[in-house]
Amino acid sequence: MITYVENIKDVKEYNKMYEGVGWGARDEELVRTALDKTVYSISAYDNGEIVGYGRLVGDETCFLYVQDIMVLPEYQNKKIGSNVMYKLLEQVDKYKKKSPELRVYVGPDYNKEEFYRKFGFITRREARLGDGMILSSGEKNTLLLNWEDEIDEEELQKVIKVLNNDGVIIFPTDTVYGLACNAFSDRAINKIFDMKKRARYKPICVLTDSVDKINKVATTTKLEEKLIDKYMPGALTIILNKKDKVSDLLTAGLDTIGVRIPDNNIALKILENFPYPLATTSANESGEEAGVDINDFITYFDGKVDIIIDGGKTKLQKASTIIKVEDDDIKVIREGNLKIEE
Repeated sequence: MITYVENIKDVKEYNKMYEGVGWGARDEELVRTALDKTVYSISAYDNGEIVGYGRLVGDETCFLYVQDIMVLPEYQNKKIGSNVMYKLLEQVDKYKKKSPELRVYVGPDYNKEEFYRKFGFITRREARLGDGMILSSGEKNTLLLNWEDEIDEEELQKVIKVLNNDGVIIFPTDTVYGLACNAFSDRAINKIFDMKKRARYKPICVLTDSVDKINKVATTTKLEEKLIDKYMPGALTIILNKKDKVSDLLTAGLDTIGVRIPDNNIALKILENFPYPLATTSANESGEEAGVDINDFITYFDGKVDIIIDGGKTKLQKASTIIKVEDDDIKVIREGNLKIEE
């Protein structure tokens, strides 16, 4: 089990990490000086052995630098680097409450730019400040949750609360990431249209976890029920006749609605715990590629949505197949990974 400990200032452990990641040992006097300038650090341990590390350097009021995010190679796939960053940024938030003008930087290591963007950093060129990266100073209300390894039950309740209060979330599905809200909240649906810059003549489909909830928004024929039973959960969206209580805003005035049950444990966990289907469209600005990893869209949506859930790269990385049944004939409207068998 990985444990995280604050503010360990041990020269030997620091050098052990430096050597372990292939950077070589540093002069002990230089390390001691560096550690003395550290205002906050996190060390990750596995059975008492250090396997990850990160620190903050600065004066806590005007500027801070994120330095030495290190994870031993054999632990690279255990999200330790991300967890270290989450913990460092939690501390940054505490400093910012006392000093709102505090600026937070990372060095000009462009190999890690994608990693740092995930946590709200932008290049200093984007901020017109030169090289390196800086934590965006724009107002950020988005909560970033890391569920790639496991779903946190306490955080799940925060997600449900947001959805119950006309909020918007982004979460992974089996196909692409979804931008989602309560399918019965016009206020929330309007937010999705606005933040995605989606034309209002384009309908939005819904995701849910069960046939019972599909029945909240649509009616089905026997053939449609067979298709749902055969292909869901999965990468199939089926266009059904909508019920009158479904908003015309959601369906763009059409008398039909697309429904799907995704094959993804994070998506299903949310859908199982929310009493209504979720109006869901791909997480991207209209006209751009659908996001299959949060790095594809986090820069655009950070600060716009209430919660972003990181579940790693999606399994299929392609949008669902869309079908519609007309006169007992199956019409493929959009072909995705899933092939419909007669």
